[in-house]
Amino acid sequence: MSVIDAIKARNSIPFLTDEDIPREMITEILDAAVCTPVHYCTDPWRFLVIRGEGRHRFGDFMAERMKKTLPDPDCPDNAAFLDKIRKKPLRAPVIIAVGAAKPDTPKALHMEDVASANVACQNILLAAGELGLGGIWRTGGLTYGEDTVAFLGFEADTRLVGFIYLGYPKRDLPPKERKTAESFTRYME
Repeated sequence: MSVIDAIKARNSIPFLTDEDIPREMITEILDAAVCTPVHYCTDPWRFLVIRGEGRHRFGDFMAERMKKTLPDPDCPDNAAFLDKIRKKPLRAPVIIAVGAAKPDTPKALHMEDVASANVACQNILLAAGELGLGGIWRTGGLTYGEDTVAFLGFEADTRLVGFIYLGYPKRDLPPKERKTAESFTRYME
């Protein structure tokens, strides 16, 4: 398959089996992830692979974080909701937290390194697809919390860009209908 065909065929796959992914395969995927453009060669990418029991610890953190946002956190009616939040990391055997460290180079802009980390997420999904895996890039409020950065053990100035849930697909999804770039493109000639 050509690179263009692989990009066009990529699909978010949220329905994954529990089958573990070999560490060597994760390493191969992350080696592809860091093959992104990055200004000033700052190597900003930061990854945390969450698997096994780590997913349960992450789920506990997610539930406790969510509980703090509830108007009446100790209300018994919240128990089922918080349990659902707690189980979210169990939707995949592997979750990769992806972030961008703040550059040490004075001329480098952090937003450029964040952009490179976003491209690394795309590379993770493309490499995973090539290896027969499925995945989905998840973001949201959890991604942008300083407490999340600290819980995951990243440097305080790291910006998280998302969580890639990876696993073997439970089923094939039909190709996604996509718009062509024409409706988003202008030319200055």
